[in-house]
Amino acid sequence: MPVRERVVLEGIRFAAGVASDPSGVVTLWKTASGGKAVGCLPASPVPELLHAAGLLPIAFEAPEDLSPLPVQIDAWLIGADPSLYPVPSGEWPRFEFPGEPPGSVEEALDRVEALAEWACAVSGSPASEGPLWKSIRAYGIRRSLLDALDERRIRETAFLTPEEHHNIVRAGIFLPTEAHSRLLSSILGIDPEPAAHPAEGEKGDPLIALARRLM
Repeated sequence: MPVRERVVLEGIRFAAGVASDPSGVVTLWKTASGGKAVGCLPASPVPELLHAAGLLPIAFEAPEDLSPLPVQIDAWLIGADPSLYPVPSGEWPRFEFPGEPPGSVEEALDRVEALAEWACAVSGSPASEGPLWKSIRAYGIRRSLLDALDERRIRETAFLTPEEHHNIVRAGIFLPTEAHSRLLSSILGIDPEPAAHPAEGEKGDPLIALARRLM
């Protein structure tokens, strides 16, 4: 394997630590921000809504991922079949997001608006238009950086081992999206901002933009 820069090695080590023991970064985020973490079973199709309300969405990959973190989860966003992902018992707020595709944009918008209201009730902060567009942009930047990471691995097969790549991607489950983007950009050695295009032109109602994603 070729010699890698120090910043790349530091990023790889940090990602490995987060992937193996995520409780530390979740606790740090909650302490620093005063925010709440939402466990998503499975991943939410619109995590931007939770992020815009000041919440930390944690999309668990498998039921076994739950064991280190239940005490740090403040609310749960579950799918239509929660039996696939058993939610720990307790008095946490819960929201069931339908898994089947909506029949119309109007139905999709109703789902998005209901989730936005629930997120506001959990966090105490509304997912208003400005924060929503900011969140849509942040998630777009991260998606572009993940694509760039995959392209780099195709061009340079020795750049990352499979385990290193897995840890870097997995760290994004537990890190705020902006923090994960900084990690990715440091490993790639690129500026994250030019990596993304303006989401939906950032015109109109961001809730409608997210609703159309569900179609």
